[in-house]
Amino acid sequence: MNYATPQFLWLAAFFTPLLTVFLWWTWRRKQWAAAQFIRSRLWAQLTVGVSPARQIAKRVLIAVALVLLIVSLARPQYGFTEEEARASGLDIVVCFDVSRSMLGTDVAPSRLAKAKLAAYDLAAIARTDRLGLVAFAGTAFLQVPLALDDEAFLQSVRALDTDVIPEQGTSLADAIREAAAAFGKDSTGARAVVILTDGEDHEEGALVAAKKAALEGVRIFTIGVGTAQGALLQASDPYGNPVFIKDADGNAVKSRLNEPALKEIAEAGGGFYLPLQGRRTLQTLYERGLAPLPKTEFQAGRTREWIERFQWPLGIAILLLMIEIVLPEQAGSAPRRPASPPAGSLARPGMAAP
Repeated sequence: MNYATPQFLWLAAFFTPLLTVFLWWTWRRKQWAAAQFIRSRLWAQLTVGVSPARQIAKRVLIAVALVLLIVSLARPQYGFTEEEARASGLDIVVCFDVSRSMLGTDVAPSRLAKAKLAAYDLAAIARTDRLGLVAFAGTAFLQVPLALDDEAFLQSVRALDTDVIPEQGTSLADAIREAAAAFGKDSTGARAVVILTDGEDHEEGALVAAKKAALEGVRIFTIGVGTAQGALLQASDPYGNPVFIKDADGNAVKSRLNEPALKEIAEAGGGFYLPLQGRRTLQTLYERGLAPLPKTEFQAGRTREWIERFQWPLGIAILLLMIEIVLPEQAGSAPRRPASPPAGSLARPGMAAP
């Protein structure tokens, strides 16, 4: 049993005892008022045949009917039907850079944190789209397959850090190939890949992978995280103290945003590049790049439709009110009292009635 508006049940629970007390009080008040104006001997003659039990029963019928009316307002539902729900939207795979260069603090609080906020914004905007997640550094892995499950996507984004992929570096080519492989056979519309990265590619082949993906119908959009001035990369030692990341020669590593490379990749993939400058960046990406693409129709799961049963308590309440109306207060035919002789007539002793 389910209730569509269960708040009315609280009203019924609160109203029932009050109604019971009120009906009892009005009945007692009626008895008291009659006793004030009518002598007990006359009251007994006037109420010959009236059943107190039926009087109480009529009030009980009213009380139960009103409670059932309130229950019907709660819309009780029993039983359900299941239907397959279908929806249309975009298929979007987000490629998220988790290399050490994303620890750069040239954007506050860090490139990694800024990219996470961008992924959250995209999930909030693309509510009706299927989202997938690919994490990449020196290699790439599919973290979340395409699905209408925003919570799984967001939880996976929260868990991302630079230790997710042990193989360090930045291979945009692997990320593009992994994202293109994430689209299933049911993805019949446009397919889009959004890459969140600083663009420091340590491998070759990103342009070739982008062109190949475009030939397969995959659009690639790149979002640059960081600044051209860059920042020295820092990490934490085992004691939690910040230390600079150094190269093989012992020099501190400075990472910069590589906008030219990201623009070339986006152009080769049939999309465009945007620098990450707040939530408006993702809104622009969706409005200009993603929203115009043809949608994919896919199964969104099964929906459960509850069957309304408010007619039951409503019908019973109406029936009880009808019974209360036609139910007489007399238990049966009242005994007939002998008629009094007409005024002015004289009754003589021993005279037989005509």
